[in-house]
Amino acid sequence: MLNKRCSKLLYEIMDAKGYISILQLSKIVGVSNRTIRYDLDKIDDFLKSSNLLQTVRKPNEGIAYKCNSVEKSKVLDLLGEIGLNQYVLSQNERITMILIELLESRNYVTMDKLAESILISRSTVLKDMVKVRKWLSTRNLELESCKGLGIKIVGEEKYLRAAAIVLITNNVDVYKALNLIKTSKVSKSDYGLNKYKKQLFKDIDIPCIENCLHIAEEQLETKFTDESYSGLVIHIAIAIKRVREDKDIVMDKNELKTLEITKEFVVASSIAKILENRFEVVIPIDEIGYITIHLLGSNVSTSKNNDADWGTIEFITDNLIKKVGSIQDIDLLGDKQLFDGLLQHIRPTIYRLKHDITLKNPLLKEIKQSLTKTFYAVKHSVSGIEEYAGNKLDEEEIGYLTLHFGAAIERTNGINKRIINVIVVCATGIGTSKLVSSKIQSLFNINIIGTVSYNQVEDVIKDEAVDLIITTVPIKSNSKNILCVEVSPFLSEKNINEISAVLRKYNNGSINNNSNNNNISLDKIMELVSHSCTILNKEKLAQELSSYLSITNKFKKGVFQPMLSEVLTNNFIKLNVDVENWEQAIRCGGEILKNNDVIEEEYIESMINSVKTLGPYIVIAPGIAMPHARPDESVKKIGLSLITLKKPINFGNKDNDPVSTVVCLCSVDHSSHLKALSELAMLLGEKEFLDTVLNASNPSEITNYIKNKGEM
Repeated sequence: MLNKRCSKLLYEIMDAKGYISILQLSKIVGVSNRTIRYDLDKIDDFLKSSNLLQTVRKPNEGIAYKCNSVEKSKVLDLLGEIGLNQYVLSQNERITMILIELLESRNYVTMDKLAESILISRSTVLKDMVKVRKWLSTRNLELESCKGLGIKIVGEEKYLRAAAIVLITNNVDVYKALNLIKTSKVSKSDYGLNKYKKQLFKDIDIPCIENCLHIAEEQLETKFTDESYSGLVIHIAIAIKRVREDKDIVMDKNELKTLEITKEFVVASSIAKILENRFEVVIPIDEIGYITIHLLGSNVSTSKNNDADWGTIEFITDNLIKKVGSIQDIDLLGDKQLFDGLLQHIRPTIYRLKHDITLKNPLLKEIKQSLTKTFYAVKHSVSGIEEYAGNKLDEEEIGYLTLHFGAAIERTNGINKRIINVIVVCATGIGTSKLVSSKIQSLFNINIIGTVSYNQVEDVIKDEAVDLIITTVPIKSNSKNILCVEVSPFLSEKNINEISAVLRKYNNGSINNNSNNNNISLDKIMELVSHSCTILNKEKLAQELSSYLSITNKFKKGVFQPMLSEVLTNNFIKLNVDVENWEQAIRCGGEILKNNDVIEEEYIESMINSVKTLGPYIVIAPGIAMPHARPDESVKKIGLSLITLKKPINFGNKDNDPVSTVVCLCSVDHSSHLKALSELAMLLGEKEFLDTVLNASNPSEITNYIKNKGEM
């Protein structure tokens, strides 16, 4: 077992975003750099003796611990709990705790009480007060002192709540902050400030609030972004705590009347009713108005409507595009995708600005590094938005706008870019990688030369000229050190930005590649030849062309690929299945395939073991899991089964749980199922199809939808 300091160091390394330097670690625990190096050796010995991955040390960058969730859980189990009284707090952590303690209190708080609560000395509290006052003053708040009683924070309620949200999300992405407070149970991975934050919401039913937002999404026919969704949950949780303490928000009456005619106000009212019943509080109309503002300010995709200000926002959008294009000397006015995307983004941005609602941007650092010129071009062009909203845009908001322009510039320059060779990897090579391939191909001008399992990576890169690996599962190493980007199955904005950054490096020449004809597609040549000639021997022609042009022969030999409607029939669908856990759900879907003589029992065990070994990567989208395993002798033919669950089940995927639809997939090889899977991937992106699946009373409703869609 490691000592307390080594345990603390390992926690810090695991929690760091990327690499953390020895100097940073020495400041955290208050020892010399040399001592840190000795401790790191002890940590690696401990990990090695426990058959776990060791830390990664990189010159000029620092130390990291690159592991998946399963491995991290094993480490945490071995370390055991670290209590707050065993944890060395940094000054920033102390200040955050002092601020949280003051915001939590209804009355004045003495210095002695603060010292006792945070387990630090009274003199340390007094020293930290200088920074506490400074932090508050930048947020329109101040400390009020009363002799004999202590101190308390005073200011407008909206500023108090905004400060609370900043404290909770301090130094972490907002959705990570939400995951932290979802349960009041303190686990072995919680220590120090994280434990303190989690305990703040021990009396708040976070899942109930999340359910309210799912209802809101349905009623508004939209989908909140991760940042907006998490921010809304945290805002409502804080609002409930404040209402319980009779600390209500107060809104301008004229603005409230304006809000009352919006559909968002109707949705906010229905949410308020649920919250009143669950938390036994009365939510005033001003609070409903404030929830409405947050719904309007959420970064969601909204359709064009009859709002009186829509014409003005269109003008602001057009003007922004002209200014950025002028600074960057590029004509972007003809890009309809850019205009529509900005139009949908700017409207909620204006609501946020008008009401001082902040939106965290987890990509900001990467955006400023990879899109530096574009970022500052946008920053110098947003005066129209700021004047209309009566407030200044912060860099977080400017970063989001920059992403729209970055994508537009890539589209404009796309024809001049060198196409790079990519392989896409998942655990088996037949499941999630196909979904990723489809999405990537629609966004980027690249050549996907194959979708493979993680076990096949080494074989593929030996035989193929691969520039980039995009993977849904962790890849520990590759012999040629090819750049690798790990993504989620349904690409997030962060994933798209990471891939864009890599492609820019290739096209700027900062990443070298020695391939000459890698961009020539043999399939395309064969297709063009067949348009004008009758090919007597396709395989021979393909072989001769590949030899003459010095390119890889990956010509497809005409493998039979059935359609989705031929594979997913009524016999392969089961509705409202009652299961206790994810393993039972996979077994149920697998039994359907087995009973239809598609697989043998061994394949079901392979699907389950795949999840146990590699984690819940199969939860490919909110509410949807696609269990599968590698093609082997236990698979007799291509198969798909679909079950809906009577009670949604958690698979362990923080982003996409709970699961209500399970699609089990099997294939005899790595290609024959592609057509059916491609059709399914497109349908899973359609709300109408998902609604049909979840509301179906018999399998024919689903199969008829698939057939009708295929005939369109």
